[in-house]
Amino acid sequence: MLKWTIFQTVPLYFMFCFCEVVDHIEYCSFFQNRAPTPQPNLKNCTWFKENSCCQQEEIDATFGGVKPLLGASQSCQRYTNYLMCYICAPYQSIFYSRERLAVCEEFCNVWFEACGSAVLKGSIISHLYTNGRDFCKSRSYEVDTMVNNKCFFFDSNLDRKSSAVSIKFQGILTVVMMTSSILLSF
Repeated sequence: MLKWTIFQTVPLYFMFCFCEVVDHIEYCSFFQNRAPTPQPNLKNCTWFKENSCCQQEEIDATFGGVKPLLGASQSCQRYTNYLMCYICAPYQSIFYSRERLAVCEEFCNVWFEACGSAVLKGSIISHLYTNGRDFCKSRSYEVDTMVNNKCFFFDSNLDRKSSAVSIKFQGILTVVMMTSSILLSF
C-alpha cells in the first residue's frame, strides 16, 4: 500500500512515498537459487532457523576455514560472524548477485569500528583503512547505502532472540517535483 504525503511550498512541491517492500520473492542466490526452508538445528546464525538459505553442514564448511583476526575483540568476532551469516539470509538475493556481495556502508562502519584494533596483513586495521567503506572494499565487497535496499545489513538485536525474525525492508521513495524537472531518489 502506498501512502503519499504532499507538502507545498512556493514554487516547489514535495511528495513522499513511504513504501514497504513486501513482494520480494525469497530465494537463495548463493545456493543456486534454491528456496529457503526451516532449519531448526542451526547452531550458528540461529536467527534464521525458521526460514534459512543455509544448512548446518554448509555453515560448518564455510565458517570452519575462517580464523579470527589477530587481536580481534569479541565485538569484532561477532560482527564478522553476522556478515558471514549472509549465506543463511532468505532475502540474500537482494544483496548477493553474480557471486558478489553488497554490504551496506552502515554495516561496514560498525564492523570497522569493532575490528579497528585487530591485525590484518601485519598492521592494525584502523591504520590500514580510514573508514568502513574502505575496509569493506578491501575485502572485495560491493558497498552501498541502506536507503537503496540492495545491501547486507544486520541488526545485532536479532542475535539476542531465540527464533528467526522475518526482516521487512522499508523503502523510502522520495519524489521532489519542481516547476521544470523531477528528481527521483530510491
